Amino acid sequence: MKKLIVLAAIVTVMIGAAVAQIMNPVKWEITLKKVSEGVYDVVCKATIEKGWHLYDTKLPEGGPLPTTFNVDEEESSNIELVGEFKATTEPLTEQNEAFGMELKYFENTATFVQRIKVTKDTGKIVGYVEFMACSGGQCIPPAEEEFEFDLKK
Repeated sequence: MKKLIVLAAIVTVMIGAAVAQIMNPVKWEITLKKVSEGVYDVVCKATIEKGWHLYDTKLPEGGPLPTTFNVDEEESSNIELVGEFKATTEPLTEQNEAFGMELKYFENTATFVQRIKVTKDTGKIVGYVEFMACSGGQCIPPAEEEFEFDLKK
């Protein structure tokens, strides 16, 4: 019985340590802004912890994961994307030694926008922003921030 209690305590400590090490250096606020009748901007604002980089939407192959806007086509209805998902914040550029290439990234905050159009009287958009952040030699695994909006023309 004593061995079982010791084993349970060790497992509990290990699980606690693993959970404590999950890093989330980027916080997202995703909102909807009406531009005109039936036209909206999905505004994705990232707040980035000090010392971390969030990568731009366009990066060379073989580097970190770019920030992307993804629509769940099965859950979304009566919408179409207008133009590309793009940053409205100017990215910084560096020659990154870890990836061996020039990369565009953001520090502190970054805002991205995807314009959408409602094609019928009502619509729905369900999706997520996928991103990767790095600090020095460590990167978080690719992560997602989900969103869902009901729309009217």
